[in-house]
Amino acid sequence: MKINDALFGIVFVLVASAILITVQSFPTLPDQPYGPATFPTIIATIMMLGGIALCISGYRERAHQPLIRLAAVMKTRDGLVRMACVPVFMILYILLSKPVGFPIVVPVLLAAFLAITTRNWLKSVIIAAVTTALLWLFFVDFLMVSLPLGILTKVIY
Repeated sequence: MKINDALFGIVFVLVASAILITVQSFPTLPDQPYGPATFPTIIATIMMLGGIALCISGYRERAHQPLIRLAAVMKTRDGLVRMACVPVFMILYILLSKPVGFPIVVPVLLAAFLAITTRNWLKSVIIAAVTTALLWLFFVDFLMVSLPLGILTKVIY
């Protein structure tokens, strides 16, 4: 599916505007030229400029194509199944990550998703295992963010 850049640009500009309006109520620090609103203001400004650029780009290409156009792959049964897998796997992760645990849920869901999209089970399982391990190391060891262990909590602790 190809969506005209102008639609994304409008969304970016609206979100950036909401952020800019919200940060105006953030407190200021005494004798400081910056405060809690500084970083969100910078990000929102960049986001707004990007949104404006997308609007201009989308306006220029609107004469050549409709606002939303389905890609050829979306007109096939396989393409629709692959697209439907994205929200299904996201919902499954949300529902299963706490009770079952990140180290079990992520490799299974990722391997299944990759196998559905690539039709290569062996490569999918290897990529899912390596990716899960790297994500675990990055979040737990580097960022010190605890990921849910689920049923492995009793095994590890």
